[in-house]
Amino acid sequence: MNSKQNTSATTRNTAVIVLGMHRSGTSALAGLLHELGIAMGPSLMSGRADENEKGFWEHEKIVSIHDRLLAHFGSGWSDPVPLPQDWFTRDFSRQCQDEICRVLEEDFGSHPLWALKDPRMCRLMPLWMPVFDRLDINPLFLCIVRNPLEVAASLQRRDSMANDHALLLWLQYNLEALESTAGYRRRFLTFAQLLEQGAPLLEDILRGCLQQPSGQPPVAAAGVSMFLSSELRHHVVNDRSLEAVPETVSGLYRLLANAAASGAEMDEGEWQAVRGSYQESTQLLNPWLGLSGALRQDLTSRNIAFDALQQENEQLTRGLRHAEVLVQEREAHIQVLDKALQEAQLLVRERNARVEELDTALQTATRYVRQHETRIMTLTAELEQLKQGRARVR
Repeated sequence: MNSKQNTSATTRNTAVIVLGMHRSGTSALAGLLHELGIAMGPSLMSGRADENEKGFWEHEKIVSIHDRLLAHFGSGWSDPVPLPQDWFTRDFSRQCQDEICRVLEEDFGSHPLWALKDPRMCRLMPLWMPVFDRLDINPLFLCIVRNPLEVAASLQRRDSMANDHALLLWLQYNLEALESTAGYRRRFLTFAQLLEQGAPLLEDILRGCLQQPSGQPPVAAAGVSMFLSSELRHHVVNDRSLEAVPETVSGLYRLLANAAASGAEMDEGEWQAVRGSYQESTQLLNPWLGLSGALRQDLTSRNIAFDALQQENEQLTRGLRHAEVLVQEREAHIQVLDKALQEAQLLVRERNARVEELDTALQTATRYVRQHETRIMTLTAELEQLKQGRARVR
C-alpha cells in the first residue's frame, strides 16, 4: 500500500473513481460497475440513441459542478490548455468542494462502496483529493485507456473535432490523471480488455484492490454479460496505426496498455519522461499560451462579472416574482372586496326600496287615520248634540 493511501480502519466508505479521456469507454466501465451492484447515485444522465445508448452513468449534480468550475476559469472539457496553477485553492474552487461534499454525503453517505464517473475528473483531481480526506473516503482509481486514434475518430464523428486537437486532449487528460493519482490505489485497463473480458476482469480487479470487508465486490448479477458487446466499439483502429501519431502520444499509450495487460503499476520514470517530453514540446507554444492565458484571464474576469450580474438578476427576478405574487394577492383581495361592495350596494338598494314601500304604506295609513279622526270628531259632535236635545226634552 502506498504512502498516500488511507488505510485507517475507521474509513467510512470506498469510492471507485472511473478515470479516462472522453470516448475511451468510461461509460461502459461505469455501467458495468452499476450492473455489478455498486451504487452510482440517484440522478444519472440518460443515454441517447445516437450516443451512449446504454447511459452515460454520470452524476448530474457532479457534472454540473465541474462544468461551472471550468467555465469560471474560462475553460471547458475540450480545452487542452492547463488551468491556472493555483486554481484549486481559489475561493470559487473551495465553494465547489463544499458543494461536492454535500452531494456525496447526501447521495453516498449510507453506501460503504460506491462509484463515480466523469472524464473531467482526469483534470480536476486536485479539487477532489481534499474532499476524499475531508469525508474520510478511500478512493480506488480505475483508469481506462483507449487507442488515441479511436478516441479521435469518435470525437470527430460526435463533435467534428480535428484529429490533432483530439490527440492533444487525449494526452493532456491521461497525463493529468497519472500525475494526480500517483501513489494512490489504481488499476489500468483498456477498452478492448473491458469488451473482451467484461465482468470477470472487473471483479478480479476489485477483489485484488479492495481488501477491507466494506469493499468486497458483489457477485455478478444475472445478465451482466449482456451489458457489454462489441457493438459499443464503433471505431476500431489497429495499434500499428499509431506510428502516424506523435511519439509522446503513442509512447504514453503503449505504457498505459502495458500496465493494463500486466496488472502492475506503471513505472513512474517512464511516464514522467513522456510528460517531460510533452512539456518541452509545448515550450514552443508558450507565446501563444501566454496570449491564451491573458485571454483566459480576461474571460475569467468577465465570467466572474457575469456570475455577479446573473446573481443580481436572479435576486431581482425573485423580487419581481414576489411583487407579482403580492399584486396578484391584492388584486384577488380587491376582487373579493369589490364583490362584497356590489352585494352591499344591492342590499342597500333593496332596503331603500323596502323603506320607500314602508314610507308609502305609512303615508297611506296616516291619511286613513286622519280621515277616521275627522269622522270620529264629527260623530262625537253629533252625539253631543243628541245628548243636549234629549236633556231639553226631559
